[in-house]
Amino acid sequence: MTLSSFAYPDWLGRFVLWGSLAIFVATVVGQALRPKYRRIYGAKALPQALRNALIPSLLGHLYLWLTLIAVWTPFWWLAVVVTEVTDTGTPTGWFLVAVVTLYGIWMLRGFSGYSINRRFDETGHDAVAAASPKRVAVVGAGMAGLVAAKELKEEGHDVVVFERTAGPGGVWATSKQKGGVAWATTMTSTGALNSTLSDTVTQVFHPEHEKWPHHFNREQFFGLLTQYEAEHNVYDSTIRCHTEVLSMQALEGDRWRLSIRDNATDERSEEDFDAVTICTGLNKEAYIPEIDGQNRFGGAQFHVEDYRPSDGPKYQGKQVLVIGLGETSSDVVKDLVDNGAEHVYVSQRGGTFVIPRDVANLPPDHVETRLVHDGPMFHRFAMILSVGAPIGLFPLMGSYRIRPKVFREFFRVLVLNHPDKKNLWRLGSLNWTKSDHVYAAMKTGRATVLRDIDRLEEDRVIFADGFEANIDAVIYASGYRPGTSLLPEIRDAEGGRQAPVPTNGRDLYKLTIPPHHPNVAIIGYARGQIGAITVSSEIQARWWALVVSGKRSLPSCGDMAKFTDTMRRNGRRFHQTNRTTGTFAYSVARNEIGCEPDMFKLFLTDLRLWFATLLGPICSANFRLRGHGARPARAREQMLMPNGFQSEDYVDSVDIYLNMVALAGLVVPVYGFYSRVFPFFQLQNATRCYI
Repeated sequence: MTLSSFAYPDWLGRFVLWGSLAIFVATVVGQALRPKYRRIYGAKALPQALRNALIPSLLGHLYLWLTLIAVWTPFWWLAVVVTEVTDTGTPTGWFLVAVVTLYGIWMLRGFSGYSINRRFDETGHDAVAAASPKRVAVVGAGMAGLVAAKELKEEGHDVVVFERTAGPGGVWATSKQKGGVAWATTMTSTGALNSTLSDTVTQVFHPEHEKWPHHFNREQFFGLLTQYEAEHNVYDSTIRCHTEVLSMQALEGDRWRLSIRDNATDERSEEDFDAVTICTGLNKEAYIPEIDGQNRFGGAQFHVEDYRPSDGPKYQGKQVLVIGLGETSSDVVKDLVDNGAEHVYVSQRGGTFVIPRDVANLPPDHVETRLVHDGPMFHRFAMILSVGAPIGLFPLMGSYRIRPKVFREFFRVLVLNHPDKKNLWRLGSLNWTKSDHVYAAMKTGRATVLRDIDRLEEDRVIFADGFEANIDAVIYASGYRPGTSLLPEIRDAEGGRQAPVPTNGRDLYKLTIPPHHPNVAIIGYARGQIGAITVSSEIQARWWALVVSGKRSLPSCGDMAKFTDTMRRNGRRFHQTNRTTGTFAYSVARNEIGCEPDMFKLFLTDLRLWFATLLGPICSANFRLRGHGARPARAREQMLMPNGFQSEDYVDSVDIYLNMVALAGLVVPVYGFYSRVFPFFQLQNATRCYI
């Protein structure tokens, strides 16, 4: 046996070449024969299908075939060794036996139902109400508080919802005045389908939104919450408005005493609860960073929560500094420029990936599909980049409303303004802004994005790179502090601090449970780098309701603390608590609730729904198809709603992904095999881990 024995045989190279070409041609022809392509392109369907698929799909096919060669190589080496040791057969024969066996086992496991976590299906008591209903407090009546109260009530618990403002709805309610407020013109940065709640059916296509009707505005999203509340009668006799929870005190017997203030009368009282659900959200208190010279600056300074579109004309002919480059900042900058501001200077703290609210004719979170998550995390990145990068560089489908092809600005915002360029390759270390309004403002020449601020003077700002500018006002678009201050610290007998108050999701077990307070949940902190917080909040609420009922158990406090330590260590370079909302939701659905969709069963019984689950966005309805809390008919209606996850009027990223389904189906089983044989973190399925 020589080293040359381990080299791939000639036939395998030809197989890869001709197999790749055959699959590519078949997918292009298949696209051209689809009614959608024939309706859009008519007689030019075939050349248009080739044009739309050539660059993105070719790169995707190249990646997948190279991956197949890499993962098959050890099988060939093993075949060579077995042939030499046993002196029977040929390497080609043993290799084919191994490949056929691997895919055979994968299909057998899938179609027999063993590819998903079935252990919760055996617990019939899931359908029975909790044996001993508990009194549970829900602090906050925004979106997270709504779904938490609904799930807890559905489990039969006595729920009391405390809301410090005049009514429910959180940042989307007109009654909310502080802590982050959506304007009437505000659009969700996440796609409409991803922003829905699963236990209701919501219209997600609104033609009045011009070409890209895939986002909710303030009125529509608040209407979604109102519809959900009314359908499930969530707040009937359970909500107390104008009532603020001031503090929590731990009692014996794992109970809590809440100190409460009636904001209308200023009366104070105390009430005891068996469990507490904190849903005060990520936008509770405005955050203003400390900057040298703030006290010396003579102009107006205020947080963006106090800015309204009606304020725009006040800054006509003035120079304004906006600190921060998130979605709200991008919207404010454009509003200032549109209202005649002389110049707007934007200070960004680090490299920011600014993308349109719609890319490839769909919201960016629509590319986060089950297809790209069925493999290790690097597989997810490769799949997205092989499709997304060519679409961005070669906009074959006219996908951008305002294309950042003025590459100088895009490069400066993403790269030149990044203080730690060696970490640019870590997409999670970047800030992501899903609103390209700042590019429109920059295009006018009256907006400039610059680095961090060194100091403020009486009438000017000096940036870190030495650039100076006269300014009349400072608007802090610097984010908010989350509402975790209710939790008390745990101290030992000598007064030392043992468990500090959680400051972000990574301090919580699975981004939900404080390790040393297992009868407390914080819903709404599982915000991914991409994806809708409605998806993560609802899956958290469903899990928490089962925990309170005793239908799901938690590890020991020590084990939960170890988990949070790992989360902090692995996620220290990432801007958000977890990489994507989809990975987190799938992890909880699989390992804690038992409601992940059965893709093999869907393939056999409902091909349209299988298509939507595989290529559509990872939305809440995905987790109502089976298992605990399943509402399959309602979920199907939501997921297959016309124009819900794609449009029949133009080609989008879903059509591009469709070209890679066949090859991805060959790669995924091998990844699954390696993750069992070599359970390294890098080889785990992305839907089973979220860091």
